[in-house]
Amino acid sequence: MPIFEHDVDLYYTEAGSGDAILFCHGAGGNAASWYNQFGEFARDYRCVAYDCRGFGRSTCTEEEFDGTRFGTDAIALLDHLGIASADFVCQSMGGWTGVQVALEHPERVRKLVLSDTIGGIAVQSGIDSIRTLGERVSDTRLASAAIAADFPGRQPALAFLYAQISDFNRLPQGAVGGSLFDESVLVPIDRARTLSLPILVFAGTHDVLWPPYVLRELAGILANAECFEIDSGHSPYFENPEVFNRVLREFLARG
Repeated sequence: MPIFEHDVDLYYTEAGSGDAILFCHGAGGNAASWYNQFGEFARDYRCVAYDCRGFGRSTCTEEEFDGTRFGTDAIALLDHLGIASADFVCQSMGGWTGVQVALEHPERVRKLVLSDTIGGIAVQSGIDSIRTLGERVSDTRLASAAIAADFPGRQPALAFLYAQISDFNRLPQGAVGGSLFDESVLVPIDRARTLSLPILVFAGTHDVLWPPYVLRELAGILANAECFEIDSGHSPYFENPEVFNRVLREFLARG
């Protein structure tokens, strides 16, 4: 099992060769979540995924979980693997990683994909959406908010798999949310506007965490961003991988 010894131990996996893609998972996932993307992109890209600190097979105490360290973890892993730059594909919580690296080490990020995430950027509508989530959905739906409400009925086997992958994670969700939305972690809008690299924002049409209007607003804030709405809940890479992979491939292939 490949483990990179950092200030915490990070599990990673890779497949394929060519230009590198770094996949950064959300709070409901880990490296295993990206199996549909590895199956598609490892044919002609070097695909790398890792378990964020405190998730899956990466070690971390609740006290060591620090959202300001996400970018540092990613850079350390790229250095360990000898990767000078990569396309960052980031789901939900993973967007904090991609935005941090793009701001602090722009030479390391060729293109940035923000899938159903505000990426730690202080978009007020996005912050408000998370704060009022419990008021807008039932407790039953809140427990599985990372996928569309009708997904288990349509795809029971995949919904079961999603739940099992998520259950690999042991870090308390309260520790995650509290760290991500601290003022010391959130990126001011004015600073986010300095991002000039190509950015693709995916917006799941049925996402209850960050609905499409939030992600369209985010894309409008960023200088070189486009928004693609996709028929899914909060996890389009898992719920609708055929369309997600097609749009992602077209975006990465552009000049």
